[in-house]
Amino acid sequence: MKTEMCAIIEYEPIAAALASVEKYRGLVCDVSTPKGLAEAKAAQREVGALRIALEKTRKKVKEDVLARSKLIDGEANRIFALIAAIEVPIMMQIHAEEARVEAEREAAIKAEQDRLAAEERARKDAEERRMAEERAKLAAEREALEKAQAVQREVEEKASREREEADRQARAKIEAEERAAHQRIAEAEAKARAERQAEEDRLRAEREVIDKARREKEETERKEREAREAAEREQRRALTELMDARALLADFKERFGHLPQFAKVVKVIDALPADLRVAA
Repeated sequence: MKTEMCAIIEYEPIAAALASVEKYRGLVCDVSTPKGLAEAKAAQREVGALRIALEKTRKKVKEDVLARSKLIDGEANRIFALIAAIEVPIMMQIHAEEARVEAEREAAIKAEQDRLAAEERARKDAEERRMAEERAKLAAEREALEKAQAVQREVEEKASREREEADRQARAKIEAEERAAHQRIAEAEAKARAERQAEEDRLRAEREVIDKARREKEETERKEREAREAAEREQRRALTELMDARALLADFKERFGHLPQFAKVVKVIDALPADLRVAA
C-alpha cells in the first residue's frame, strides 16, 4: 500500500504505520473460540495503539498551535502599544488645534451677533427718541391749538351777531389745522413702522447668511473629520494585516522550510519584498 503525503507533518509517522496494520483489513475471527477471540483482541490492540497515538499527537500539535497563536497576538499587542505611544500624542495635538480653531470661530460668530444686537438696540433707542420728539412737537401743537380755541371761545362770547360768520370761518380753519395735524401724526407713525420693519428684515437676512455659512462650514469640517478617521482606521487595519502576514510567512518558513517538498514555497517567500519577509 502506498502511503499518501500527510498534510500535518507530525502525523506522518502514524500515517506511515498504517501499512503495518493493513494486514488486518477485512479480518474475520471466530470469536466464539478462545483462539479466535485472542486473535481479534491482539489485532484490535495493535490497530487501537495507532488511534491512541494519533489522538495524543493531535492534542500536542493543537497545544503548540494555540501557544503560537497567543504569542502572535501578544507580540502584536505589544508593538501596537509602541506605535500608539507615538501616534496618540500627535493625534492629541491635532485635536487640540482643531478645538482651538473651533473656539475662535465660535467666538467670532458670538462677537458678530453681539455687534448686530448692539446696532439693533441703538437703532431702537434712536427711533424712540425721534418718536418722543415728534410726540412732544405734536403735543405742543395741540396745546397751542387748545389755547387758540380758548381765545376763540372768549371772542365768540364777546362778539356780536355780526361777527358770527367770521367766527364760523375761524372754526373751520381751526378744524382744518387739526385734521392736518392728525394726518401728520398718522403719516409719521406709519413711516416709523415701515422703517422699523425694513431694519428688522435687514438684520434677519444678515443672521440667516451667518447661520448658513456656519452650518456649511460645520458640515465641511464634519466630512473632513470623518474622512480622516476612516483613513486612520484603514491604515491601522492594513498595518495589522501586514504584521499578521509577515508573522505567518516567518512561521511557515521556520516550521517547514527544512522540508524538500516546501523548497519552492520557501524560495517564493525569500523572493518577496523586504517589507513582507521576516527572517526565519
